[in-house]
Order: sequence, then C-alpha cells, then structure tokens
Amino acid sequence: MQLIPFVPALYAFESLLFYSHSNHVGDVLIIFSTMGTHESDPLGRALFALAHFRALHFTTNHFFSCLFSSIVDDIRIIGPPSIVSFAYEHFQIELCVIVLSIQPHKCVAWSPSCLPVDFNTPS
Repeated sequence: MQLIPFVPALYAFESLLFYSHSNHVGDVLIIFSTMGTHESDPLGRALFALAHFRALHFTTNHFFSCLFSSIVDDIRIIGPPSIVSFAYEHFQIELCVIVLSIQPHKCVAWSPSCLPVDFNTPS
C-alpha cells in the first residue's frame, strides 16, 4: 500500500517515447504513450505483476485441476490436454480485460503422449 501514492505521480500524464531510426541528431520521432508501464520505471514490473496476477488468479480458480506456474510473463499450464486448452483460452480472455494479449508464436505445447497441440489456431 505504500507504493500507491507513487502510481499517480508517475502515470497521471502521458509519457514521451523518443524514437530515432538514424544517427542524425534532429531525426527523432516523439510518441505519446498513454498505456502500459514506462520504460525503466522501477514500479513497472510490480504494476505488470499486479495486473497479470488478476488474470492468472481468475483462470486458476476456474481450472483447479491444472497446475499453473508463473515467472513474470512466462506461464506454464500443466494438466490434461483438453482442460489445458480451455484454461489457455480462458487466460487469453482474462488478459484482454486488462488490455494484454498472449503472443501465440511464443507458445509451446508439450504432451508426454506426443499429441499434437496447436495454440496458434483458435478452437
């Protein structure tokens, strides 16, 4: 609770992102950022974890037969393939609520029985 006063101080206004695609001094594009945590913000990881926890918590409560392991944004869902598939879809929906999304091209499914699982196509 002691961090709460710092959040509005850091996030009440747009942040400026500076982008340069060349080495020319005057060739800088300024982008106004209104969403997400700020680059290099020490609170950024904590704020992401709090938002991410909500989605993960709601999903684990719906799929108690699965085991969930999370390190920052790397999530492992362990359980029967048919249930894991539904848990994955549920987690995607919960992330949409907080304007986050899964990157399917980074997802991997492994099955001890070598059953094919493709998270890149919607069910």
